[in-house]
Amino acid sequence: MDSIVGINPHDRVTADVVINAIDEAVDSSYRKAGEKASYVEKISKQAVMDKIHNLEVVQPSVIIQHKKENRVLFIEADEDHVAQQKKKRQTQKNPNQRNILMPKMIYVHEGIDYEKSTTKRKVLKNVRYFGGMRNSEELWLEVSKYIDEVYDVNKVETMYLSGDGAAWIKQGLTWIPKSKFVLDNYHLNKYIKAATAHLDNEAITQGLKDAVDEADKDILKRVFKKILELTTSETRYNTVLEAKRYIENNWSGIEIKVDNYEIIGCSAEGHISHVFSDRLSSRPMGWSRIGTDKMAQLRIFKKNGGKVYDLVMAQKKKGKQEKEHEEQDNLIKELKKASSNRYLSSWNSNITVLEKGHKTALYNSLRNISSF
Repeated sequence: MDSIVGINPHDRVTADVVINAIDEAVDSSYRKAGEKASYVEKISKQAVMDKIHNLEVVQPSVIIQHKKENRVLFIEADEDHVAQQKKKRQTQKNPNQRNILMPKMIYVHEGIDYEKSTTKRKVLKNVRYFGGMRNSEELWLEVSKYIDEVYDVNKVETMYLSGDGAAWIKQGLTWIPKSKFVLDNYHLNKYIKAATAHLDNEAITQGLKDAVDEADKDILKRVFKKILELTTSETRYNTVLEAKRYIENNWSGIEIKVDNYEIIGCSAEGHISHVFSDRLSSRPMGWSRIGTDKMAQLRIFKKNGGKVYDLVMAQKKKGKQEKEHEEQDNLIKELKKASSNRYLSSWNSNITVLEKGHKTALYNSLRNISSF
């Protein structure tokens, strides 16, 4: 009966309880998931965490009937900042040390879906998410593979890659063909504000905004020169220099936006907040590296239309197949061993030269024959 309903030896909870626990934990907490998972009594938050840590998250497959022929694609990327759990020794050694985990997220879409959008909320068309605590090269390779499978790259003219200008984001330019970097307005405005916040001078602030909007580097240099002349605090002076360096280093991502009506903006910061931060960093809690990775991948899995039921049942089926293969391998080894011992005992009982064990030419020849 256990085998029929899918209960393995040493299982403490059934598959439906595991599914309920993981489904709830993706949106709330391990403790609440443990309370709501079972119909009879709650399970511990440690048990819920173990189930998630041991879960193999495979993103849902994409159904492709024929490759799409889009002229323009949009790729946006950002990362979250999650507090990492500190070990007791680390806390005692350096109590002020901040350990931060940075799960990455990349999503590909076809622009704004105007049929589903409203005046208050824009909806992106055919979004596909990627991410987790992943190596950036591995992540970009996965994105590149997805684009190649779903879209006719020969028909695509431009792929706009938007982000905050981090090195791992710009690395995507080498992986994605026909891609062009676009600096997102959120981080650009953040550095403009940092450079002018200490000055009560609207004209200078507007001058910096105009220099950026028009992508005029000469005006930009003159405005920053004026700001630095009016800045007396050393801390503020360094902040202004940092803002100047950031804008200049991402100048190509600013220039591309001038009179380019194809670019629709970047919502990466909002996606990070909605997909990752709501669960990982908006509350005062610490996460392990594996917990951050699994939770990030589960949140992405659900955004890609995946169902936890399919994930758990697929892993259960895979575990059952692996166990069957292991049992078959062990049985074959035992049969080979029994067969080998039977023939060896027959040879040993009848041939004196094998019993003596002197390694003569005859011994080696008979030994080789007996091994068959």
